[in-house]
Amino acid sequence: MFNVQTIKRGDTGRRDDRLDDRRSVDKNPMFRKLLRICGDMLPYLAWMIPLVDRMMVPKREAIAPGLLTLSSDIRSDLRHDLKEHMAALQAVQVDVAPAIEEQQRRLERLEEHAAELNHSLTNLSEDQLDLADQVRIMAGWVRNSAVAGLFLLTLMFVLKLVQAIHGTGH
Repeated sequence: MFNVQTIKRGDTGRRDDRLDDRRSVDKNPMFRKLLRICGDMLPYLAWMIPLVDRMMVPKREAIAPGLLTLSSDIRSDLRHDLKEHMAALQAVQVDVAPAIEEQQRRLERLEEHAAELNHSLTNLSEDQLDLADQVRIMAGWVRNSAVAGLFLLTLMFVLKLVQAIHGTGH
């Protein structure tokens, strides 16, 4: 019904012949080796730029005395701004120092409270152990009392039985 023309991905339409030429240069192994050698030498060449600048360019005072005053103005402005920022940083550090000291005092108080709680917990655990020992001792007394009471009840029953047998016999 509808005739839709599909475009392949990466296909942008008309191709330029110059792009094909450039791609063929990229594929050239000699050109790639030359690029690799130049790329490896680039950091060394960058280090040599200040040396070449000093050797080739005449003294800066002779070329542009205005640039010298401009650079000194910029340096003085930078120094002034840097001093202001350093003063602001020192003021902030001074403001932070009391807060740090207050936090240290709070931490010391917390450590003291933690030590007191630890001592209280130790005492509480010792008290619980003492209480458990007392309960065990009391349980032994109750058990012994129950055995003694049972023995006396049995003895009394035996005596009543003996009395009943001897009392009816006379």
